[in-house]
Amino acid sequence: MASLHDLQAGFAAALRGDTQRVAADVTRDRFESAERLQVCQNNSRAMVEGALERTYPVLRRRVGDEYFRQLAHGYRERHPSQSGDLHWVGRHFPGYVTDTQAGTGYEWLAELATLEWACETALVAAQEAPVAVEALAQLEPGNAEDARLRLQPSLVCVSASVPVLDVWRANQPDADGRSVDLAKGAQHVLVGCSETGLELRETDATVMEFTRALQDGATLGEAVDRSGLGLDALAATLGMLFAARLVTAIAPPQPEAIS
Repeated sequence: MASLHDLQAGFAAALRGDTQRVAADVTRDRFESAERLQVCQNNSRAMVEGALERTYPVLRRRVGDEYFRQLAHGYRERHPSQSGDLHWVGRHFPGYVTDTQAGTGYEWLAELATLEWACETALVAAQEAPVAVEALAQLEPGNAEDARLRLQPSLVCVSASVPVLDVWRANQPDADGRSVDLAKGAQHVLVGCSETGLELRETDATVMEFTRALQDGATLGEAVDRSGLGLDALAATLGMLFAARLVTAIAPPQPEAIS
């Protein structure tokens, strides 16, 4: 008689179709027929594939149902689910697409998958109350560059070498799926979520780097230096972040410690 641990490990292997690891007594003791085990295998596969289809609908539309199923099958073998929550099944899918598309000319599909995963993470992230731009007036004159802005936990910055946002928009349920000219080049997208749902905003590389620096905890001055954002563009950039309700707190400069 196999131990409970062996039975559970064998059953998990069987669900993934890893018949080489399934001990004979696992099937004999717990499943009266191969047909019953097959039902469990089919259900498991269908749940994972369904979760990936819901998470990556644009990628699925671009590559077609049959090829997407092949990707899902290979991904499930390499990255079996480690969570009871199906939402997180697709966490490693962009990396898997990167590996499978290397050298094919379709490497950009991984960037599309990255954007779709950013949408999924934004949808389930915490949403904090935003602060108004007027809060900046509370900073001491001359000290604003040492202040830090806290941004929404749901905000994800995505940079791609192709116009992934255009592809994403062209393949929404109410869109016509028209072809997008990938030669348009890089696209940078701020992915967030509000009370009304997902909000995706295109920006330029400099503003993207500025925003990433703020997410990393940089001061306003440090974020400007790191991104190369011109001071003439700072007001408009901050205005955009506040107007988009992406700023949730302003931390004023900390007083220097007295030695």
